[in-house]
Amino acid sequence: MTANFLNSTIEKHYLSSSSHLGLVRELASKWNLFCYLEFADVLGMPYQELLDCRVNISKRAKTRAGIAYVRDRRIVLNSALLKPGREKDRDDTFVHECAHVLADLHHGYSCKHGKLWKEMMELLGQRPEIRHNLSYLSRETHAVVIWKCRGCNQKYHFVRRPRRKLNNSYCRYCGPKLGVLKSIPITKDGFD
Repeated sequence: MTANFLNSTIEKHYLSSSSHLGLVRELASKWNLFCYLEFADVLGMPYQELLDCRVNISKRAKTRAGIAYVRDRRIVLNSALLKPGREKDRDDTFVHECAHVLADLHHGYSCKHGKLWKEMMELLGQRPEIRHNLSYLSRETHAVVIWKCRGCNQKYHFVRRPRRKLNNSYCRYCGPKLGVLKSIPITKDGFD
């Protein structure tokens, strides 16, 4: 009975922080992205498996735009990407994560952001960009704690409370002698 309760609790947490949006084939059709994905048809089975992958939305993610869980045949997108006016960011992230699934399934191992993943992005007609530059998903926007170096004024933004203590930390650029950190307040709008 305890195991059932634990499994139920874990499932409720998973469902509350992530919700099912649809399958890749459904969303690619809805968002008019088959024009990119269909280039991967030459891969055969990996392409068919991609189309049956589930796509979830994460309400918990703060700075991550998306992630592909290839073993689970699942892609997770940040819920902020679904807001009106962010369709291009959503589409770019969706295709980026689809390229991860395709590359990993085609080659049989995790390709990460290496050469094989980049080739897959190019096959899909996309530039192989690894990092996003979305201000609404930045560490600065979601910071709950900010530390600042007294020496060089470098700021360190944390989206969750840091486990390490402020007095045991120092600036990575100035070092332990000159890089003493101080905590600075976060303003009402979230920026320092």
